[in-house]
Amino acid sequence: MFPLRQLGVLTIKASCLAMIVVGIVWNIFFAAADLLGRRNQPESTRLAMRLAPANGAYPAQLADEIFAIDSASARSLLQGAVELNRYDASSWIQLGLLCEAGNDFPRAEEAFLRAAGVDSTFLPSWSLANFYFRHENVGRFWYWAEKAAQMAPDDLTSLFRLAWYVHPSVAEIEYRLRMKEPGIEGQFVNFLVSQGDPAAVTEAALHMLKDSDKDSVETLLGACEWLIEEKRPELAWPLWNGLAARHLIAYPPFAAGSPDLVTNGKFGKSPISKGFDWHLSTVEGVSSFLNASPDALGFEFSGHEPDSAMLITQAAPVQARKPYALIIDYTTSGISPGSGLEWLVTDDRSGAVLARTESLAAEHGGKASACFTGPDGAAFVNLSLVYQRQPGTMRAEGRLALHEVRLSTAAAEDCAKKISFSGADSSGF
Repeated sequence: MFPLRQLGVLTIKASCLAMIVVGIVWNIFFAAADLLGRRNQPESTRLAMRLAPANGAYPAQLADEIFAIDSASARSLLQGAVELNRYDASSWIQLGLLCEAGNDFPRAEEAFLRAAGVDSTFLPSWSLANFYFRHENVGRFWYWAEKAAQMAPDDLTSLFRLAWYVHPSVAEIEYRLRMKEPGIEGQFVNFLVSQGDPAAVTEAALHMLKDSDKDSVETLLGACEWLIEEKRPELAWPLWNGLAARHLIAYPPFAAGSPDLVTNGKFGKSPISKGFDWHLSTVEGVSSFLNASPDALGFEFSGHEPDSAMLITQAAPVQARKPYALIIDYTTSGISPGSGLEWLVTDDRSGAVLARTESLAAEHGGKASACFTGPDGAAFVNLSLVYQRQPGTMRAEGRLALHEVRLSTAAAEDCAKKISFSGADSSGF
C-alpha cells in the first residue's frame, strides 16, 4: 500500500493531468469550431455551433447566412445569439430589422433600443434614426439623429439625406443635429453641394465660416468654387471675402467699387485655381511657369498645342451700365503677330463676349486693352486668356509672360480713345 502522502501526490498529479487533457480537448474543439466558422457556409456554421454551443457568434453568423431564404429561422437564431451575449449590438440590430420586416414593430423597436443600450457608437443610433424615419416618428427621429451626428463617422451623408427628407432647411438641420464641430459642418456643406442647391450651400457655408479655421479652408473654397461653376459668383463672393478677412487665404477682400477688381493681378503668388483667383488650365503642348523679379505668370508654347484652348480665367465683379477697361501688361518671345492669343471679357451668365483685346505679340514688351460696359443685371464677368489659331497660320511657338492684369472703371471718353495706360515695367521674364 502507498503511504497517504504518496497517494495524495498521485491524486493531485492525476487531477492536473485531467485538467490538461480537458484544456487540450477544449482547445481542439474551439479551433475546429473556428475553422468551420471561417468557411461561411451554413452546414459548417451549424457544426461549429454544436462544437461551441455557448458561443453566440455562431448563431448570429448562421442567421446572416440564411436570412434571405429562411427569415423565421434567422430570427430565432438571432434571439439565441443575444441570449448568449446580450452585449452583441450587431445581433440586436439584425434582430430588429427582421422583426420589422415581419411587421412586429414593438419587438423591432425594443431590439434597436437594446442595441443602443449596450453600444453607444454610431451604428445603433443611426439604426434607430432610420427606424423612426421609416415610421414617421419625427420627434424620435431627431433625438436619435442628433446622437448619431455627435458620434460622427467619416461620412454622414446618409444621415444628412434623411434629415433633408424630414425637413429641407439648413437652419433646422443645423439646430436639430447640434452641428458645432467643423468636421460635421464641412460634411454638411459637401452634402448640400451634392443636392445642387446654391442657396442652401451658401447658408451652410456662411455659418461654417463664422467658426472657421485652417482646417475649414478647403471645404469653404470648394463651396466657393462650386458656386462659381454654377454661375452664382454673387453667392461665392461673401465666402471668399470672409476667408480673406480672416487671413485664411493670402488675398485681401475686395469690393465691386474698388479701384482694381482683379485678384492676384500682379502674379505675386502662384494661382490656386479656386474661387476668385486665376484658374489655370492644363493644355497639351503648353507649359506654365511663375517667375519673380519681376513677377510674371508665363506660358511656353511648343507648337504642338491644340487649335483652340482656354489658358487662364477669373471671375471679376462689375456693376451694370458702368464702363470698364481691361489692361494687360505682357512680354513675348518668339510669338508671331496674329498669334491667336487674346483676352476675352464675357458675361458670366450668358457667356456672351463683351470685349476682346488685339492679338498678343510684343517682342520687347507691350500692352493690350479692351473696354466694355457692364451688362444690365450683371454682377460678374469672366476674364480669360484664350488661344485660337487663325486660318492659314502656324501654331504658336514661343513664350508669353503676363506681368499684370488690371480691371478698373474708366471714363467713357477714355475708352473711346482706346486709352494708353501707364503701368509697371514689363521688360524681361
